[in-house]
Amino acid sequence: MSSLYGKWNVDDVRDVIRSLDEKTGMNGAELHIWLSRSLGDGSTLGQYHPGSNNLTREFSFSLKYFNDKKFNDLAVIDVIRHEYCHYIVDALNLKKIYQEEASHGRAWKTTCGLLNTDQDAHFCSWYFPKPTEDSFMKAYLSEDIKSVDIIEQIERWGLSLPSLNRRKYLEKALIKKYTKLRIFSIGDYVIHSTFGYGRVLDTLPCANKQYLYAQFEHVGTRIVQNRYVYKVINGEIKRPVSKSVMKRLYTDFNYISDEANVSI
Repeated sequence: MSSLYGKWNVDDVRDVIRSLDEKTGMNGAELHIWLSRSLGDGSTLGQYHPGSNNLTREFSFSLKYFNDKKFNDLAVIDVIRHEYCHYIVDALNLKKIYQEEASHGRAWKTTCGLLNTDQDAHFCSWYFPKPTEDSFMKAYLSEDIKSVDIIEQIERWGLSLPSLNRRKYLEKALIKKYTKLRIFSIGDYVIHSTFGYGRVLDTLPCANKQYLYAQFEHVGTRIVQNRYVYKVINGEIKRPVSKSVMKRLYTDFNYISDEANVSI
């Protein structure tokens, strides 16, 4: 394994790709990997070469930069992820799903968004902070990425999935807008007036709302908005009090209550 600020070799690159495979269920680590002397002119740090199967697909990366101790290790990992996203687009035929031919189009950017990868088609060295031992290992092992079935995500939420950074921004906005009983997480139990009792399997933040993908006891999986369900905690249905009411209660009575029992 490469040490921090160390030189990279093919096995190091393959380990990064293997960690990505563990998150995506793909087989990128089985592809041929080159550290090429012909790359590294300042514009080409890596390339993915498409093919009809894993025998003809391959990765190549710049030996000049990957062998330069001055080249930021976090940037190296992002270059690997950049090309890995091209591999996913090719292997899953995402250009056909998105009905586009652009190399750095919506299909590639969506994949980058799900894999916490810079969505800029051109490398920007200023984008990457100086790596620490912790940040390096986290990125090296892909611990900053959630396990994801990309096709399932696209089928579930559609072709306009926000990037990971955009999702984080929307989640922060939702937290500011709603009380904790109006923000849902995977594993939360909920009650819906039509679908009944269920459990949240996935969430998607959007502007001013949150979509929930939930498994309901009697109707199967459904996508619902957060405002149409209540949380069920320890067998009790919880109804949120709005933040404006909470603020008034705190001002008038020096007391905050953000949850109350309710029967339906």
